[in-house]
Amino acid sequence: MNVTAGIAAATLLAGAAVGFASPARAADFSGTFIPNGPGMQSTWVVTPCGPDCARIADSTGWTADAHPWAGLWRFVVDLPDGTKCNNDGVLSGTVTFKVDALRQEGTFATTDPAPWCPWGLAPGYMHPVYFTLTRI
Repeated sequence: MNVTAGIAAATLLAGAAVGFASPARAADFSGTFIPNGPGMQSTWVVTPCGPDCARIADSTGWTADAHPWAGLWRFVVDLPDGTKCNNDGVLSGTVTFKVDALRQEGTFATTDPAPWCPWGLAPGYMHPVYFTLTRI
């Protein structure tokens, strides 16, 4: 096989893999989960809330509706401890979650941090933070 044919075959296979990726479905993201990641100490109860909608009720009191976004479930929450400051303090902030329900993993990122964090965001919180979900 020459190089051009090999590249064409790899391109075709990569395109097929993207074409067969399954979309996020409410039935896939439903149940009770424990999120496992930095600063995550709660339980999520996830229930369908309509077509392309999953409602997350967190044991700390917040609720958010997740919707499909690029094959993942995406939701945004204003949290009282959403900004992790570089001085080990926490302040309010908006956090965006993206969840791959089939793999039971995801990321969260502070997308609107509190502006009065004295030394900026804590290391690692300027980028998406990885977490896993354990179904219980």
